[in-house]
Amino acid sequence: MEIKIGFIGCGGIGKAHMMRLSKIENVKLVAFCDLEENLAKECANLYNGNPYTDFRRMFDNEKIDACYICVPPFAHIGQEEECIERNIPFFIEKPIHLDLNKAKEIAKKIEEKKLITSVGYVLRYFDIVEQLKEKTKEEKIGLVRGKYYGEVPGEGKKLWIIRKDMSGGQLIEQATHIVDLMRYLCGEIEEVFAYKFEGINNKIYPEYNVEDALTLTMKFKNGIIGNLSCTWLWKGYDSEIEIIGKNVLFTYKGNGITINKGSKVEHYFSKIDPMYEEDVAFIKSVKENNPKYIKSNYNDGLKTLEVTLKGHESIEKNQPIKITS
Repeated sequence: MEIKIGFIGCGGIGKAHMMRLSKIENVKLVAFCDLEENLAKECANLYNGNPYTDFRRMFDNEKIDACYICVPPFAHIGQEEECIERNIPFFIEKPIHLDLNKAKEIAKKIEEKKLITSVGYVLRYFDIVEQLKEKTKEEKIGLVRGKYYGEVPGEGKKLWIIRKDMSGGQLIEQATHIVDLMRYLCGEIEEVFAYKFEGINNKIYPEYNVEDALTLTMKFKNGIIGNLSCTWLWKGYDSEIEIIGKNVLFTYKGNGITINKGSKVEHYFSKIDPMYEEDVAFIKSVKENNPKYIKSNYNDGLKTLEVTLKGHESIEKNQPIKITS
């Protein structure tokens, strides 16, 4: 059974998925849509498909079995609703939206249609993450700590990502991966409280109007407490998660995990490509009309989105905010 794929968004993350999908048996990339016509044509030429600048026209003209939505956070303008209306399963990159209420409406429509969806929380597809998840179940966990340090993307020239109304900021657009993995490993979050720091980057980059650094404190439903710190003051990139239990420290970083029990330290490394595994899982689910291979669907991605959006709400209101989803 051949699965025909359409793409909405032909930038870097879209191309990363295209490259991997092209290696999966019985997958055909047939249509490519981007507001920048040159990007759509470039991908169409590479994979022998058709270019578009209007996703509705793409759907009208093409027979598509599944769609990849790889647009920036601000650019969700009905792509998901169109897929739902046409009963087209879709993969969507994180964050799934910037408007929580609209995301909830989309999630409700998906549930009504029982449509297969997948969200790009790629770290879940590491084999070592599954190993870590199983190992932590054996321990008495009380604290989780995350960090996501990076530099200003594109040296401030990548306009959409440094504008609050377009990306939401680092927590929502990038550190969302760490928030999601903390949820996946430690359970659902019921309350958040956050602080921000600003005043350095906006004096260097004229269009910059998001925070320079942010610390998010989380209370989990199972009683675990946690925090995440993220910043664009660093030069380079560094992220990790620490999970602390009685006489044990688990660390996830890059493609490796460490289990430290004081007298014994174990290291495990992964050699798999988690994005390829993520794409394989989505395609397999579409082929079989069975979502069991997908580790984060739209409704699950909504939960991570709410944590990050309400982190910012906490900053604005200077008070803890409950998570409802």
